[in-house]
Amino acid sequence: MITAQAEAELRAIRELARGCEKSHGKKQTALLFSALADRLDNFIEQHGETAWRKRVAQ
Repeated sequence: MITAQAEAELRAIRELARGCEKSHGKKQTALLFSALADRLDNFIEQHGETAWRKRVAQ
């Protein structure tokens, strides 16, 4: 499990990546950050505090 602070940092990085994805910058940069955001989402889902709480509750 990661700490709440680490999860918050990962979410902030994800939001930056999503913002780049939506911007009108170069398409390759947007695709790169979109892929990064997807991977961060997966990591958070698997290792975040919310996932840990769901596992404990079961």
